Amino acid sequence: MIGVQGPLAGKGELAAPEPKDFGGLLCAVVGERYAYAAGYFHFVQPDNTQGIACADLLDAGRFNAVIDRYAAQFPEGTDRRALVSLWSLYYLSALGMGAAIAWLELRRTLPLALDELTVLIDPATGAPKGFLLADSGTVSGRSGNGIRIHDALRPVIRNHLEPWISAVAAHSGLGKKVLWTNAAGYLDWMIREIGRLGSKALEIEALPLIEDAAWPDGWRNPLYRTLRFEPGPDGSVISQRRICCLRYAVPGVGGCGNVCPVAEGRCGL
Repeated sequence: MIGVQGPLAGKGELAAPEPKDFGGLLCAVVGERYAYAAGYFHFVQPDNTQGIACADLLDAGRFNAVIDRYAAQFPEGTDRRALVSLWSLYYLSALGMGAAIAWLELRRTLPLALDELTVLIDPATGAPKGFLLADSGTVSGRSGNGIRIHDALRPVIRNHLEPWISAVAAHSGLGKKVLWTNAAGYLDWMIREIGRLGSKALEIEALPLIEDAAWPDGWRNPLYRTLRFEPGPDGSVISQRRICCLRYAVPGVGGCGNVCPVAEGRCGL
């Protein structure tokens, strides 16, 4: 367990210099294993970012203003649904992957509900650049104190993604299944990466988030059956989307390779 001081200190933690971002917390425990996660969550807003309350994106005007700024860097006439999907990939990857690492590797539950979080965007392009957290959350210890994965990630999946995805789909005309698949693809990859680099037991603990049709309380799991799983030649699992994210339709971006279910998306990388 690591420690911080001041407003970031969790219950029972020792005093230590305050980190500016999630990467500082993560590196102290697992080193550089997930170095790419350093920018997912910030405790101090970085320079050259604009903060927007995530809950404000439920408003069509606020959301479309951000997407208009993002769309300006691409050719006129680019499919807006594809642009929204591409924008969401940045948002959903940082949010879901960061939440998974925080719980599985650090046993830290972060304040990731929709009304607790601020998305940081590039002022010039409107692209998401991570999130600003109100605090560093609560640490449960390496055992997790018996907390189930569903309860640990409830704030991000049910209290953030469920209303956010419904609103973004309504604003853009992009199907909710596309957005849930965007979230599932990154979450599934992160869970399996933790199993590969860290502990297989942690992967097994977290896979019900993707593989179970319903949560323990009966809530229908929208992440279920968004991916198709095939055995890889080395014994690994190859996860393929069932619904295309449309990123191949954005000029200059290309597809996502074998993960894509359509031929167009498997070309142009």
